[in-house]
Amino acid sequence: MLEGLVLDLTEGEGEYGPWYRLKIKDESRGVVRYFAKDEVKRAAAQDRIEVGEQIWVAMATDEVTLERDDGSTHDYHPTNCAFPGGS
Repeated sequence: MLEGLVLDLTEGEGEYGPWYRLKIKDESRGVVRYFAKDEVKRAAAQDRIEVGEQIWVAMATDEVTLERDDGSTHDYHPTNCAFPGGS
């Protein structure tokens, strides 16, 4: 879990599409660089994440299985976010 102030938001384009990296001043760990996934990535793409605002990021404890187009599966833990400051 990360919780703290967004210090920076960097975006770019890679082989697999757009990516977003946040620099967060986490209340317990100090400055953390985090590559956005799942809900956090969607929020960044929708311009809902603001530098200077608070953010909360957490990985779910329940595992989800996705089936790919080729029939293979991928298990992962979804990542969620919220904006304690009201954004």
